[in-house]
Amino acid sequence: MKTKILMVFFIFLLLSISINAQEKFDETQKYLIIRCDDFGMCHSVNMAIKEIIEAGIPISVSVMFTCPWWEEAIEILKEHPGISVGVHLTLNSEWKNYRWGPVLGKEIVPSLIDNVGMFFPSRSKLFANDPKLKEFELEITAQVERAIKSGVNIDYIDHHMGAAVETIEMREIVEKLARENGLGIPNYFNENYSSITYSPEIPNKLDSLISRLEKI
Repeated sequence: MKTKILMVFFIFLLLSISINAQEKFDETQKYLIIRCDDFGMCHSVNMAIKEIIEAGIPISVSVMFTCPWWEEAIEILKEHPGISVGVHLTLNSEWKNYRWGPVLGKEIVPSLIDNVGMFFPSRSKLFANDPKLKEFELEITAQVERAIKSGVNIDYIDHHMGAAVETIEMREIVEKLARENGLGIPNYFNENYSSITYSPEIPNKLDSLISRLEKI
């Protein structure tokens, strides 16, 4: 279980500085919040993030509302209403033999999907398919609407694999969606990003994590 939690730290770890609103600002004090994305992607990810939450570690989470396990993620969040929740805008489905598609279905957003109706596994394949801006706006809006209707308070939006902010035009649509729904975009606040893609092999991940924390 510890290994599973550590994997979640490195797969979905986004570090940011946060000030407790109840405390007087202290320039010598550093505050840490771990933001985990991909919540709802699958059961094992949900269970790992649940254990982090229950350990009392300061955390916020963003949910992939396109994935099969998003409802379980919401159930967990309803049991922990103090957790800040975001929408992980999703346009890619990168795992072999486990994939997902758009909230709106293949008929409404055909330029966002492959020949079997699923999101493309990479940004390059998605944009090689010439995704239409209007379909993009319709789909991410549907993802945010599903999130808002889920019954938990939504605070922010971020993006899976960076696809939703690939172009200036797409970024402007994301910002517009955030403004219209009163949501933050935490990526704009100097987060210290960490991903398993750029991290060392599993036996060295704990040392890597400690090193990153010491440098904050």
